[in-house]
Amino acid sequence: MLRKDDWNDYVIRCEGPHIRLWLNGVKTVDYTEVEPGIEQSGLIAMQIHGGAKAVASYKDIVIEELP
Repeated sequence: MLRKDDWNDYVIRCEGPHIRLWLNGVKTVDYTEVEPGIEQSGLIAMQIHGGAKAVASYKDIVIEELP
């Protein structure tokens, strides 16, 4: 699924509280938020988690508003 040392395709689709994620065409998350107090608008950001030095690279980012 993960292509180490290569580019990976990551798709995030959020429709209201329904959130789905695909990594290289494989659905990895299908989650619906049930807590009504969770904010559904705000900033879009990219980050990397890890306990050591790391490098993250991004390319061909497309953000589309769903109809």
